Amino acid sequence: MDYLDEIIGQETAKTFIRNALKKDQIYNLLIAGPEGVGKRQAAFALAKSLGCPPHSPNFMLIAPVPSGTKEEKIFEYMKIYLPENPVVHLDDYSSIVIQQIRNLIEWLLLMPAQGTKRIVIILEADRMNEESANSFLKTLEEPPMDTLFILTSSRPDFLLPTIRSRCQIVKFGYLSNAQIENIIFEGKDNFYLGSPGEILYLKENKIFTTSLEIFKKAPLPPEGIARWARELENENLTDFFYSLLLLYRCALYRQLNQPVPQELEMEINRKARKVSGEKIIKTILMLNNCINLLGHNPNHLILLFNTLFKLP
Repeated sequence: MDYLDEIIGQETAKTFIRNALKKDQIYNLLIAGPEGVGKRQAAFALAKSLGCPPHSPNFMLIAPVPSGTKEEKIFEYMKIYLPENPVVHLDDYSSIVIQQIRNLIEWLLLMPAQGTKRIVIILEADRMNEESANSFLKTLEEPPMDTLFILTSSRPDFLLPTIRSRCQIVKFGYLSNAQIENIIFEGKDNFYLGSPGEILYLKENKIFTTSLEIFKKAPLPPEGIARWARELENENLTDFFYSLLLLYRCALYRQLNQPVPQELEMEINRKARKVSGEKIIKTILMLNNCINLLGHNPNHLILLFNTLFKLP
C-alpha cells in the first residue's frame, strides 16, 4: 500500500521514490531539505508503504538526543519523533551518540522477522558526532540483506561525504502558500514561508518576541549590541537566528509583492522600504551561515556580537 500520499507537496520527490520502488532499485535514501517540510513524515510513510511501520519488529528509529541523556532513556526519548507529534525542534547540542549506533549494529545481527524488509530511519543524520558517523559508515558500506536505511537531514553538507555518496539523495523543497494553508491554517493568519513546521514552532516560541524586537530596532547601536549579546548568550541560538532569518525573508517577500503575516505587516513593510533587496539577501545568507556554524560549537558571545553588528 502506498502511504506517500499522506505527504503534502513534494511531488517530484514522491515520484522518484515510487519509481525506485517499482523497479526494486531503492537503497540508502537520504531525504534532504529545509526544516519542517515533511522529511520525517515521508520517512515514516515510506516505512509503512514497505510494511514496516513503527513498533514493528523490523523497524528501528534513531534520532538526536539532548546532551547528557542517559543510555537507558534513549529509547524512551525516541517517542517524541513519532509521526503523531507534528513538530520536533532540536536544541543546539542534541546529537546522535555512539551508543545509538552500537545498538543499531547489535540489532542488525539479529535475524529479521519474515516477510518484510528491515527499515532503519535516522532522523537529522547530520547530527551524528564524529565517532557515530564513522561507525555508521562501516555499516552503510556493507548493509545487511533486506535492510533499507532512510536518512533525513536539514544540513546534508554536515554529513560525511562518504555517507552522502552511498545514498540516493531525494530533495525536498519549501511548500506553496496553498499547501501550507491545507495543512495548518484557516483564513489568512499565516507566515507564508514555505515550511509549516517552522510556522507551528515559531507561533509557540518565546524567543520569537526577542527576535522581532531586534528586527524592529536594527541596525543596533553599540550599547544595544552588547546588551542583547549578553542576554542571548545562553539562549537557544538556533531558534533565535532562525526567527530572524524568517523575518528578513518576509521583508524580501514584501519587496517581491508577496503576502506577509498581517500581524507583522507594519514592521515588515518598514524594513522592506528602508533596506535594499541586496542587503536583505546578504542578511538571510549570513543568518543561515550562523545556524550552520552552531553545529561546530563556536563562541556564542563572539558570534552574537558579529551578527548583531551586521543586521540592517
